[in-house]
Amino acid sequence: MKSAARFVSVLAAALAAVAPGHAYAGGATKPAVAAVNPGKPPVPERPVEPPPPPPPLADELTDEELAALAAEIETIEIVDEAPPGAHTTLDEQTLERAEEDDIHKILSRVAGVYLRDEDGYGLRPNIGMRGAAAERSAKVALMEDGVLIAPAPYSAPAAYYFPLVTRMSRVDVVKGPSAIQFGPNTVGGAVNLIGATMPAEREAYIDAALGSDLYGKLHGRAGEVGKNWSVLAEYVKLRSDGFKELDGGGPTGFDKDDASLRLRAGDFDVRAGYAREVSNETYTGLTDADFALAPQRRYRGTALDRMAWDHVRLRVDHHRALGDHRRIHTTAYRHWFHRAWGKIDAFVGERDLAGILAEPEAGANPIYYAILTGAADSQAPEEELIRGTNDRRFVSQGVQSTFQAEERWGATAHQLDAGVRIHFDRADRVRHEDAYRMAGGELVRSERPRATVLDSRAETIALALHAQDRMRWRRLEVVGGMRVELLDMRYGDYLADGASVGASEAVVIPGGGALYHVTDQLALLAGVHRGFVPAAPSMSSNGRPELSVNYETGARWRSDILAADLIGFFSDYSNLKGTCTFSTGCSAMQEGDQFDGGRVHVWGVEAQAAAEIPLGGAWSAPLSAAYTWTDSRFRTAFASDFAAWGEVAVGDELPYLPPHQLALSGALAAPRWELGAGVRWHGEVRDVAGQGAIPAEARVDALFTIDLTLHVTLRRWAELYATCDNLLDEQVIVARRPYGARPNPPRLVTVGYKARF
Repeated sequence: MKSAARFVSVLAAALAAVAPGHAYAGGATKPAVAAVNPGKPPVPERPVEPPPPPPPLADELTDEELAALAAEIETIEIVDEAPPGAHTTLDEQTLERAEEDDIHKILSRVAGVYLRDEDGYGLRPNIGMRGAAAERSAKVALMEDGVLIAPAPYSAPAAYYFPLVTRMSRVDVVKGPSAIQFGPNTVGGAVNLIGATMPAEREAYIDAALGSDLYGKLHGRAGEVGKNWSVLAEYVKLRSDGFKELDGGGPTGFDKDDASLRLRAGDFDVRAGYAREVSNETYTGLTDADFALAPQRRYRGTALDRMAWDHVRLRVDHHRALGDHRRIHTTAYRHWFHRAWGKIDAFVGERDLAGILAEPEAGANPIYYAILTGAADSQAPEEELIRGTNDRRFVSQGVQSTFQAEERWGATAHQLDAGVRIHFDRADRVRHEDAYRMAGGELVRSERPRATVLDSRAETIALALHAQDRMRWRRLEVVGGMRVELLDMRYGDYLADGASVGASEAVVIPGGGALYHVTDQLALLAGVHRGFVPAAPSMSSNGRPELSVNYETGARWRSDILAADLIGFFSDYSNLKGTCTFSTGCSAMQEGDQFDGGRVHVWGVEAQAAAEIPLGGAWSAPLSAAYTWTDSRFRTAFASDFAAWGEVAVGDELPYLPPHQLALSGALAAPRWELGAGVRWHGEVRDVAGQGAIPAEARVDALFTIDLTLHVTLRRWAELYATCDNLLDEQVIVARRPYGARPNPPRLVTVGYKARF
């Protein structure tokens, strides 16, 4: 009996010496996968619970106490850091290895994420997850360091602003039940962008690059540390002349600046930032015939198209530890965003650009097509082009507080998360329309007076609460939680005699999942949660939110070398919402309107894997793969004014939802250099809901690209790198909305220099 007691005592001491969360059951170490980690949790900076005190000597225990101790040792097994559900983390090493400024290319490495290209640079990303529409990322919870970053996340969530990914140190993508922590949108999931960490000592960083189309990047960061304080300053400039070629010449590129300052003193963290962009971008594409001849062409009629925006962000954080296992984190934030996008939208004669470019030879379309391209002059008032300027001002502000704790209750270990947020946002929309006539290949302001066709305000006050418990017992982990959203929405139309409407809404969003460790490496998981997207606070909205029930099940593998997830998902929509924006092809009078799509089923499979293969000596091969198969079906038939749906029959597929997409990346790494390659492919998709073979005029092409990277480290203050995106120079139609066919970027080459001091 004494020998058995000593064995128990020694085993307990050995287990106590390994911190929870840093060991698997049986003592296997956590895999050091540096590329894409499918299972790393999305909540940053969570301290790991310290080990319990060593047990008393076996000789001091009775037989009953020894039995109880043995049972406890077997029961409290912290077998994995990642909670149940699909989580992927793109860490700093992965981001630096890719050297990408486009969030689309970064997120293409994550299974279950859908991306729709638009301008080729990711200036205005379109991100969707598990069937949730990618349009302007409006149905995904977008955050920067845990704070909502859309211009008006409730009132106008379309993400015309997006932080520069080049200044991020990590990107976390969370799907499944854990996503209910990050509302208001909980159907597909959440993307949390993590900025640079505060320095532990004085440091500086410089990244400068030049590339195709006069691309330029300058990224500088400097930090200083005092006795009880630290400060971090950062500046980024990105610019390019653009890869498109305007008929007759003219700018098609962009210029972006972002400056930020962060100060930490004691328990307080203060941040301020300012960003701006000027981009000569357009919504107007090409006819299919023109695209086949010159995909980079831009018509003369788009010469004055231009977006300009400014963004100001302020934030104060307070951290407080409440003992060794409890802490509270409170954040107050305020964001201002102003954008003005002037672009050609239509002809005065109510000629739709999409219709003209789809059928340039039909009826009177050849006349308008010739004017749009600058080949003919405007001869009558109805042949004048309308340049609409969408002038928008947004405010987003709030206070949020989260509480985290680790507890042991009997034979179970618990990780508790609870939070509350009071949030206010407002969107002021004004649209002016000016008329221009084409004269000698130039746009000339006509005598038609400026018209104001939209002047409205939408605002929302939201109280959100969430609570979640992650429980561990032996080899079983169970997570359960709930989110509550209380919304008060107002909408005013200043062109309709100040008429306004209001609505209130309360919704409960539950979710839960389980993870069972079959072996030290293999685990099975399952989960279910409610999906919710609030209705827009507009006079045209019928007030019905988007609701769904979302399921997932699969398996997870973790070993010293390989981390992999294989997960199937099914989303059962009781009411799918479509929201009108100009980028979907809606008219000025429809912008902000919402349409009901009724019942929809979306299902698929996600496969995500990452490995760090040792090759002997100091050489290694980091590898990663992400594959997604998706299918979708409308379960009700209807006719819709929403351009992306149209006449819908039962069994029609959702638009812009690729059935197959694949991303592979690998590298050969040595101590002072690394050569990497990436492959991205997605199948063709529909521009409009339908089924069967996709008609040529509604088809968005499949795309296959190869990217190369090379890094050479000479000294800490001298690292050289080169990248080649789209090595094969493949260009296809990647979007048809709102007006005509638009391409992905051609081959782009950059060379850069980094220094760390």
